Amino acid sequence: MILIPVESDEKTIAQGFRKADKFVFIDKKTGIMVQENHFKSDKSPLFFTHFKTYNVETLYVKNIGYKTYLKLIGMGIEVLLIAEDVTYYTHIDPSELISLTDSNAEIYCTLGHHKQSKENK
Repeated sequence: MILIPVESDEKTIAQGFRKADKFVFIDKKTGIMVQENHFKSDKSPLFFTHFKTYNVETLYVKNIGYKTYLKLIGMGIEVLLIAEDVTYYTHIDPSELISLTDSNAEIYCTLGHHKQSKENK
């Protein structure tokens, strides 16, 4: 299952992940399902557990924080970055996605959590 954060119009890709209005779940067998983000304003661990319930294997996202990336990778969810110029999830070209890995996550992740911890040492 692929997960994509979207705005309330259910088409526009959200700029962030955790605070997205809704999520699009795409499954090759069952099709597309859109669900409201019930954990938008809360740091509940259920936010992540919820995605395992739906067997999410891959996340397509424009921006993601480093700590969130680490949590998802730890759960076995692959994180792929969508190009900034792509507006709607229906226009994503899989060949243009950037796979986040331990070697490039600190470059591509937002919020600088990894930089803050290194600078504070």
